[in-house]
Amino acid sequence: MPLVYDAILPHVPVFALVLARIGGMFIFAPALGSPAIPVQVKAMLVIAMSLAVYPTIDLHAEVPMTLDLASLAPAMAVESLIGLSIGMIASLPLVSVQMGGLLMGQQMGLGLGSIYNPAIDSEADVAGQVLFYLALGIFLMSGGLEAMHRAMVATFAAVPIGGFGADDVPLDLVAGMLASGFELAVRIAAPVLCIIFVETVATGLIMKTAPQINILSFGFPIRILLGLAALYASLAAVHEVISEDVEGSIRAMLEWAVAPGRAA
Repeated sequence: MPLVYDAILPHVPVFALVLARIGGMFIFAPALGSPAIPVQVKAMLVIAMSLAVYPTIDLHAEVPMTLDLASLAPAMAVESLIGLSIGMIASLPLVSVQMGGLLMGQQMGLGLGSIYNPAIDSEADVAGQVLFYLALGIFLMSGGLEAMHRAMVATFAAVPIGGFGADDVPLDLVAGMLASGFELAVRIAAPVLCIIFVETVATGLIMKTAPQINILSFGFPIRILLGLAALYASLAAVHEVISEDVEGSIRAMLEWAVAPGRAA
């Protein structure tokens, strides 16, 4: 038994760093990071992926080769930033799409019926839920999960264990994707917002010409029906816009994974 321990112990620190890098992806990754997935299942997936990747990495890289928690814990925290970055890049389009649905729902009056979205552990209205799951379906059909796994494996070839620094986090890339995400949300919500604006103006004119009409009982159903009609009529365009942005995020994720320390 001592011989077995002597053979295994040198691999424990390196495996812990591999585990931290892959585990970071499960924090923000679409589908994988959902609170709806039990923690035990996530832990098993992380361990299984780490066992599959570990034999392929370079064991001669500069890594902390001691079991000292004081030196190993900071290295694990830095390694987790790689997986966290990959998950965040992949999830930003989906969050942006839900934000567009939130804009629609607030203007249509659906915000009063907010519900809990277990996929991102937050509240969302009906329109946001529908668009989020539409974007999630597009992400899965576009090979998003496979691309995340491929990107994660590519990081081990691009950056050896222990070779990533906190200053290598793609802040510029994430900031650019956040800006494009706001634009995506507005583009998705634009048809509904325009219809609601016209309805608001028309309702205001009706109030002036026929003040005896109860605008609260008359205006809200019309607003919801017009908003849903505009959303249904624009679904094809919304699908195209979401697909374009999701595919762009997948490409950006793969490009960054090839050279995490040098990508802008």
